[in-house]
Amino acid sequence: MKKLVLVLVLVFALAIPALANPFVDVPLNHWAYDAVQTLAAKGVIVGYPDGTFGGQRTLTRYEMAEALAKALAYVEQYGGIQEDVEILSKLAVEFADELANLGVRVADLEATLGEHSEAIVAMQETVDKHERFFDPVTISGTWTADYSKDIMPVATATLTDEAEITFSAEINPETNVALTMDVTDVLSGVPAVTFTGYDLKYAGDWSLWVSDEIAPATIGLGLVYDFDELEEFPGVWAQWNWDTDDEDLGTWTMFMDVEDFYVLNVAFNVGDDDDIPAGVTASYDQLAMGYVGGLDVAFDLTDEDDEDQVGLALEGGVFSDLAVTSFAVAGQLSATFGDDDDVDATVDAWYVQPGFVPTNSAFDADRLGVSASVEFPLNDADEDEMQIAANPYWNYEMDTAMAPVDHYVGLQLDFTNIDEDHEDSEAYVSAEYDLLTTDITLAGQYLNLYLGDDDELSEFVFNVYGDYTFAAVPDYTAVANFLYNFEDDPMVLVVEGRLDADGAAPYSAEAQLQYAIAENTDLKLGVEMNDWDDDINDWDDMNIIDTTTKVYAGIEVSF
Repeated sequence: MKKLVLVLVLVFALAIPALANPFVDVPLNHWAYDAVQTLAAKGVIVGYPDGTFGGQRTLTRYEMAEALAKALAYVEQYGGIQEDVEILSKLAVEFADELANLGVRVADLEATLGEHSEAIVAMQETVDKHERFFDPVTISGTWTADYSKDIMPVATATLTDEAEITFSAEINPETNVALTMDVTDVLSGVPAVTFTGYDLKYAGDWSLWVSDEIAPATIGLGLVYDFDELEEFPGVWAQWNWDTDDEDLGTWTMFMDVEDFYVLNVAFNVGDDDDIPAGVTASYDQLAMGYVGGLDVAFDLTDEDDEDQVGLALEGGVFSDLAVTSFAVAGQLSATFGDDDDVDATVDAWYVQPGFVPTNSAFDADRLGVSASVEFPLNDADEDEMQIAANPYWNYEMDTAMAPVDHYVGLQLDFTNIDEDHEDSEAYVSAEYDLLTTDITLAGQYLNLYLGDDDELSEFVFNVYGDYTFAAVPDYTAVANFLYNFEDDPMVLVVEGRLDADGAAPYSAEAQLQYAIAENTDLKLGVEMNDWDDDINDWDDMNIIDTTTKVYAGIEVSF
């Protein structure tokens, strides 16, 4: 109803001259000419004494009240006809932005005309139709173009481009959809269009998710399904609560990658006080060519008189290809204690028979193992001081014939809140000893170390990572970069060096200038010697993959 009054107010704001004479400031070929003439002829709106339309003039509070009174009187006396509705609807589309800024209440209009006035209902339907057509659809994405030229050894230059465009729409308050398409190699003259992503989400009485990036939560301890094993996959996810008049039958979750696996999990609470979470899982695993069943349960072992928290989680699973059946069990004991509840301890144990091979299991077949870890603070620091936490851990694993296959101990120290002026500064160091091979691995990382004087702390940033394994054949990887933020220009210079003991070359180096040439538009220029298997300032893949030296440039536009 509020939208209808906004439409009326807009019409009232267009004060026009006497009904018989042409408007001196409205062209005869303007689309609104007939509309405002018709409304003026009915006495709904009245013009200015100088015979002008006054469409650009600011309306006073008095003029608004006078126009509103005339319109209410007209509609109350004569009612709303289709012609009025069509005129107001057309004006509403033209002046949608002005209407949206007025925010008028509708209480007086409803009191005068009645909430179900035929004119109001017709107008509301028209406005809703326009909003459903225009409002929900949004377009976003990125466009990139990259040029690369090998200069040692010399090779033909390459030019690639890609536009990733996502169309999003709100179908109704419960349903949203999105579709992503890629347009590539337009500049090279061999364009290709592919649909790369889709997403449909419904959240009403139940939930549905159809997407190319389904991400279900890990079930139990991960015997049957662990998200980290496959991560996002294309498929369907649905969830609903099954309630009857007599009892709650739990939360049902179903998801599938149609060509690979189907999973159904039912989560519910058991016990006298319904305080024990439990779950039952069934899966048809097409990739592993078998059927899987699982049961998980969790207990809170905390004593009511004890401030410490203790929990126990158990899970069992069965896998069968209808010829051979294998099973697996896993358990986890966790505790939180200490004066400030800042000590966390975890003990895991598992036994997995040969042949237990669900596609998304976090456990390897033919394994019997146990692991333990503790995490606790090393210093009693205030909130604005550096925090140091220690995490010692131990892991032992053997096959079902009791032959050791993995045995190591380690310690990691985490440093946070290093710089009170920069919360993103963090670091860690770790050491791990393999008791079977006697190898020792050391690793460390420092991210966002701000350098320079107090006035220049935001200009210089240093990052470093390294690991080294002492073994019969030593192995190491290291990377460090330096970022300089230009004070008076939207530019960043990144200089990076890397080491890789078993790479195509022992070292690599790269320099890149990043320039924000406009809003949402970034340019990069760079040179790289010995290609690193990742983007600059990104250390997920630490491998040097070839021995070429290249110069490159690129532009990215986001919208």
